[in-house]
Amino acid sequence: MAALRDRIRTLLGRRSDPKTIISVQNDRRLVVTSILFLLLLGLPLWWTTTRVYRAELPATEISQFALDQVVPFTFYIDTPMTVTVENIERMAQKLIDKQRTHDLRVRYTAQVRHKTEVPDAPGHYTLRLREAAVGAVDFGVDRVAHVSVSEADSKKRDAAVAKLVADIVAKEERELREKKGARRALKYAPEYSVTFTLLNEDPVGGAAVSWDIEQAADIFVRPFADTLRPLAKLAVSTQILHHAGPPPVTPLAHDNGTYLTPDMLPHFANSPWWNLASTDPIAPTISFILYVPALRSQPLRIEGSSTNAFVVSQWGGIAIANLPGTEVGASVVISRDELQKYFGIFIAQLRELVGIRNDTPLIPGTRVSLQRATATGISSWELDALMRQWMVANHQTAITTLQSLVRLVESMENMVVMDEIKVQVDQSLSALRSIPQALSSGNQLLAFELAANASYFAEGAFFDPSMVSLLYFPDQHKYAIYLPFFLPVTIPLLAAIKKAIRRDSPQNDSKPDVPDDKKNE
Repeated sequence: MAALRDRIRTLLGRRSDPKTIISVQNDRRLVVTSILFLLLLGLPLWWTTTRVYRAELPATEISQFALDQVVPFTFYIDTPMTVTVENIERMAQKLIDKQRTHDLRVRYTAQVRHKTEVPDAPGHYTLRLREAAVGAVDFGVDRVAHVSVSEADSKKRDAAVAKLVADIVAKEERELREKKGARRALKYAPEYSVTFTLLNEDPVGGAAVSWDIEQAADIFVRPFADTLRPLAKLAVSTQILHHAGPPPVTPLAHDNGTYLTPDMLPHFANSPWWNLASTDPIAPTISFILYVPALRSQPLRIEGSSTNAFVVSQWGGIAIANLPGTEVGASVVISRDELQKYFGIFIAQLRELVGIRNDTPLIPGTRVSLQRATATGISSWELDALMRQWMVANHQTAITTLQSLVRLVESMENMVVMDEIKVQVDQSLSALRSIPQALSSGNQLLAFELAANASYFAEGAFFDPSMVSLLYFPDQHKYAIYLPFFLPVTIPLLAAIKKAIRRDSPQNDSKPDVPDDKKNE
């Protein structure tokens, strides 16, 4: 027992040895220095590896973009009569500005020139003037209008031509302001998937029906699609569906047939039994249905409709085909000639769904006629108006989408902004910068293509999937994850560092290191 007591005293005595004290202090300093070094090295490394990458977007430039556009029209006067193009242009622009409202972000201008060499391009139109007893305007299929002028006085003649120019331009501006037909028309897309479906309501108890669709589509649809191709592509597909379930709605009986009221048409078109899924998952789908009703319901009519067809807004159109004299179990093929009247209806519906307006400029006291483009289904005047309509919409969509993207990124600090998104934003801005120059040079087709590209890249950046990859881990979630791991270690570690610093302070250095058993005495 005495030996153990001596051994303990010997060990306690060593604590007063200066060499031992220096060694312990050096060990403490080494531990504190190592901890500080790890913190200085680990915190930047942790910050770099866990921070959200955000490419810098040109927010200032995007916020400065305005929705305003200046769209010029150029009219070339072809006439043996005496006219002053400067007076016509000045009076026409005055009339256009007078009808313009300040809330519209698009300004249309009119330039009038003598005919020299007229470009065959959108926005360039020829007015062929001739004297006549009664004023009249005939719009041709091409970009030419034949104008009959009854005024003999040159000033009155200039005023009449200026009024015509202003009415042509103001009509388009008025339609843009009123958004006429916008509810039925689809939003612009570089490609549309157009599906023609022959739907036989009762193939079991009725007749087996087919159609000569390939030739009909080639003759009646292809010319329209080829004319529209500079603006948008139409991918045409066909199918035959045999409806084996109950009818979508029960038609009302009348005389020797049945009929549908306008209130029934929405339920008729939205039948869940029709498998009209598109094969293209990206392009918007326009569906056209040639509906063959059951023999017991024929003839089926739509109340108040002269065409026996109707349009479903932003979806497609339906035409009803009755087959008189068809017997049960017969095989019927709807020929190309019989399909002509139905495809005439479908083309008219397709024009409405893509946004083509059918009316003409209203000029008081003047007979106005518009030559129908029976070969293609769309005239150059209508194609140009549709192009400008889409151009303005895409220009505004691109700017508002980019500005929304900037506000979204600034409001959410955890949102990832990859370099690919910045590239798309830069491409959209580059296209937007080039639009005014294209319009001022009279190249409206190039301006349309630039606006379409600007909208495409802006929406691609806004809806990029990578932007929401870390939105599910906000700061609150990080704290909830890190605290249970590091808090139990951090508190003792900080306490040890504080104790080591206090021991190495000058006040403690002047005091001798008293053994613990001495302190208790």
